[in-house]
Amino acid sequence: MIKMRIMTGAYLFCDNKLLMLKRSKDRALASNLWTGIGGHVEANEHNNPEESCLREIFEETGIRRNEIEQLKLRYILMRRSKDEIRQHYIYFGNTSKLNFINSDEGALHWIDLSKILNLEMPLTVSHMLNHYFNDPNEQSVYIGSVNHSKMEWSCLAE
Repeated sequence: MIKMRIMTGAYLFCDNKLLMLKRSKDRALASNLWTGIGGHVEANEHNNPEESCLREIFEETGIRRNEIEQLKLRYILMRRSKDEIRQHYIYFGNTSKLNFINSDEGALHWIDLSKILNLEMPLTVSHMLNHYFNDPNEQSVYIGSVNHSKMEWSCLAE
């Protein structure tokens, strides 16, 4: 039987830096890799992934919704892992708040944009950030699906 894992994630910019999470070695998913902020969508959030994303940002960083600007859905990533389909709603936004709380998920760091693509990340995150940095001003939402270690992109248009 195939199960669904629905998640949200956020990438917050401040000046020329991006807030990244170095996941703890003892985490089940993406252990010891660099990712954004995020987690699972709760049952009452299935119709509003942005609400889930804002909750996850606050839980993992202490950054409140009124401290975030221009939060926008940019990617929906799809991946199959064994008997599970992972659907990940990814938001990008800005904040001027440099301080954050400690996260149980791992260690948060502000990383200079010039160093982001050199970090060791999960396959989907690496492909997504490469796609994003190729055209950071693009406003469309893209669906990315992994096919044999390659990401295939499609613009989600009305």
